[in-house]
Amino acid sequence: MEDKQVLTVTPDVHWVGVLDPDLIRFDVVMETKFGTTYNSYFIDADKKALVDTVKEPFWPVFLEKLKQLTDPAEIQYIIVNHTEPDHSGCLPQMLKAAPNATVVGSGNAVRYLRDQLGVEFSHLIVKDGDKLSLGNKTLTFIGAPNLHWPDTIFTWLEEDKLLFTCDAFGCHFSHPVMFDDTVGDFSEAFTFYFNVILKPYSKFVVKAIAKIASLPVYAICTGHGPILRKDWKKYVDLSGQLAAAALELPKKNRVLIAYVSAYRNTASMAERIADGIREAGAGLEVDMFDMEGVPMAEVERRVEEAGAVIVGSPIINQNILLQVYQLFAIMNPIRDRGKLAGAFGSYGWSAEFMKSMETNLLNLKLNFIDKGVFVRFTPHENELRECLLYGQLFGEKMLEEMAKCAG
Repeated sequence: MEDKQVLTVTPDVHWVGVLDPDLIRFDVVMETKFGTTYNSYFIDADKKALVDTVKEPFWPVFLEKLKQLTDPAEIQYIIVNHTEPDHSGCLPQMLKAAPNATVVGSGNAVRYLRDQLGVEFSHLIVKDGDKLSLGNKTLTFIGAPNLHWPDTIFTWLEEDKLLFTCDAFGCHFSHPVMFDDTVGDFSEAFTFYFNVILKPYSKFVVKAIAKIASLPVYAICTGHGPILRKDWKKYVDLSGQLAAAALELPKKNRVLIAYVSAYRNTASMAERIADGIREAGAGLEVDMFDMEGVPMAEVERRVEEAGAVIVGSPIINQNILLQVYQLFAIMNPIRDRGKLAGAFGSYGWSAEFMKSMETNLLNLKLNFIDKGVFVRFTPHENELRECLLYGQLFGEKMLEEMAKCAG
């Protein structure tokens, strides 16, 4: 039986979200061992408002919950803090159930929703610091871009001292009682969620925390997982600590050389490139490893900790290898933007896919150095000398970047 319970956050604000305890993977890439929730909040003001909706398959139970509190047609505002479909999935149905409602969101949110819905809708674009009167209650909007989409805002309900933060300070953790002081220990889920979803955007986490630092918060109403009414400051502080640690991670002097090698030809090239980097300056570190058999989480950690990345692959069947594509998939153009990058490898009768490594690294917003170094079949002394020189060139570029940062 689907849970129909509605929870009271304050006398005029109710949680009308849904539980998804059996979810085992979120957005394809993230394990959810504790399930999740899709949190939505109804504000019973003079002008009734809804903050976020839920994932589209849960529309029937979501509608039933709303009907326990109001006639949905009386809802005048639908606040969209973030347009990812797990939060905005039921918006098309809500606009039919509340035909006079105005959608409120950032400029990016309204643009994204136009693309998602495919139709025009009544909307109000809000910016950081804008206010909206609900008659007897006031909403203030706080810009929080890239937490974790460019569209994100926080919503502050002044009279009730509630802060609605969507994905920020949330986690994938399903429990029917929903409040942080009643669900038990969810610290594992909270930290894991931060590391997977928010860590790449740590500088934006720090900025958002600074914006809300002076608010007299009663509770933080998250988009996933427990509502933070007792220990909200603990989880905000923890987010700040995790973000600060993440921002210290990239070691400007460390070059990651990640490669795959079928017959040690690419491995030999990696070793000489590493020698060249070390010869370029005593302050440079090299983290070199063969990606075959290494878990992608470990590869991602090493990418995150490096100030530069050089990728190596042979060409097999006119293509680079799967591990290299997986490396590209875990690189993040927000987190890794601007890092120096290079490429190398060996090929047989066809070398055209070597260019794809440069293309992928450029598309990820990395700063590709020179043209890389590629050899046919086996690298001999001349080719290995070329690898050494490439490593020296790369190391010199690293030292130039480090000097700029120091200056």
